[in-house]
Amino acid sequence: MSSVDWKDVVLWLLAWGGGLAICGAKLAYMLFGISSEPPDDPTALRAWVRKRKWLVISELAALPAFASIAVIIGKLRAWPLEGVVLFSMLLGALGFAFFLDALRTLVSRRLGLNQGQGGANG
Repeated sequence: MSSVDWKDVVLWLLAWGGGLAICGAKLAYMLFGISSEPPDDPTALRAWVRKRKWLVISELAALPAFASIAVIIGKLRAWPLEGVVLFSMLLGALGFAFFLDALRTLVSRRLGLNQGQGGANG
């Protein structure tokens, strides 16, 4: 069993910080894009609070995965520190929903699930 290199831990923390910076900026933009005034209706207020809370949780919960993906790909490609951090920032900017959609597309192509479907790509 191999031990963890402290340089990899520092690299992961830097990638996480880069993703956090971009993700924080994106969240601020998105939250200020949503109506900043809470609605008067109690039911609408609960939905408004829940939407804002889960928007933040879903974006921030993906950051460790983005940092891990950036470090793994950066190590495989022998990228410098800046490349790993920038890749993590790119993943943070694209967001979790975009990441899941891209992952679904890659998996369905790999498994051949989208063959035989019409359309522009089929």
